[in-house]
Amino acid sequence: LGAAPRAIVLAPAAWRPRLREFLGEYGVRFTVLPVAGEGRTCTVLREHGRETVINTDLAMGFTPRHLTALASAVRRAAARDGFVVFAGSLPPSLTMRQARALYALGARGHARLALDQTGGRLREGIRHRPWVIKPNLAEFRALTGTRATSLTDLASAAHAVRRAGVGRVLLSLGARGCLLCGPTGDWFAPPLAVRTAFPSPIGCGDALFGAFLTTIARGGDEPAALAAGVAAATANLAHPGACLIAAAEVRPLIPRVEVRRVEA
Repeated sequence: LGAAPRAIVLAPAAWRPRLREFLGEYGVRFTVLPVAGEGRTCTVLREHGRETVINTDLAMGFTPRHLTALASAVRRAAARDGFVVFAGSLPPSLTMRQARALYALGARGHARLALDQTGGRLREGIRHRPWVIKPNLAEFRALTGTRATSLTDLASAAHAVRRAGVGRVLLSLGARGCLLCGPTGDWFAPPLAVRTAFPSPIGCGDALFGAFLTTIARGGDEPAALAAGVAAATANLAHPGACLIAAAEVRPLIPRVEVRRVEA
């Protein structure tokens, strides 16, 4: 969609050529921070139109040198304009104290802090006043304790989170669509119809968040960013497994997304 992402990748040094080949194909600049151990292997089984995801554990070890390099990379990223995004699964071997230090570095620079985390990592991140968080409904309920289902009640719970210091809550509701609560109001976008026999939800939240942030970074307003996010998630549904979708698949869908204000 025209962004210029810079990925900070925690991976064994031997993965560098593979990452260069894969990410280079999509124009993603990246820094590999070598760690001890292996990354997570993700296996997707497709049977009769149904997907089963099997993830192995992240088995990564950090020496003081690794942590210093990671902190320096986050500090450099935060010094630029744009966003510092903590997304994906932070390794379990990264302690909460270490995660707290990284969040603090990400929140101190020119960049805006964006979080796609879960559980304790999300709760800790909220203390650093992120510009936006992107929970799914299960993560949001675990965070807030709400069992709300209506848009107005979910928006009310989201604003309670905002009062704790979060700028915006981008709440993925899966097949129901997406709710955005922020300083410009509450906005909802229902899902688009998917023209595929076997839609694949793997990676839809990542597509939603990436397109949302890209649109904001390029000067778009929040309803436009929400529309782009839903369009990207829809495009992702048409691909089995986790993948990188093309901008040409997303752009034609954006005008079809209906974004409406949620009234209290």
